[in-house]
Amino acid sequence: MNTTLNPAQEIGVESLPVTAGANAPESALLCPACGGENPLDAVFCGNPSCHKALGEFRYVLEEIGAQKNWLERLADRVALFVSKPHFIIFHVAWFTLWIMLNQGWIGPLAGFDDYPYDLLSFILAIEAILVTGFLLISQNYQYEYSEKRAELDYEINIRSYRKLLELEKRLDALSASESRVNRP
Repeated sequence: MNTTLNPAQEIGVESLPVTAGANAPESALLCPACGGENPLDAVFCGNPSCHKALGEFRYVLEEIGAQKNWLERLADRVALFVSKPHFIIFHVAWFTLWIMLNQGWIGPLAGFDDYPYDLLSFILAIEAILVTGFLLISQNYQYEYSEKRAELDYEINIRSYRKLLELEKRLDALSASESRVNRP
């Protein structure tokens, strides 16, 4: 009995069912997370709040994201905020307000941190330590992600190479048998 496996089954990955619901047209791929309809050639769910991978193979980013704890998720949010211009704008506004308050230009709290602004320096040192820690946690996650991707890429390359060798052998065997049959 000769059974053929699809590529996902050959490398040991479970396939996602491609089914259409009662209201879905025959040419729709349903997202397993949100149930949204997507074109059959879609790779990710079209719903911006979901954006789940729809392929037959496991999606590394989802797999690693599911293993994150609350601190790693917080570190990713902090790293995302620090990497945007909003971070710089927030700090420029904060420093400007701090200096203006301590110079007595605005507000009743004039002079709570006199020049050279020791309290501000202390707060910034603590912030730098925390931000650095969060960035390193997020970077470790990114490293784990790239290592997992490299491992999966290697696995797929090896399996593809072996499959190509097998196909080449079959073509050679088919060519040899055809040349024997066509001999006069």
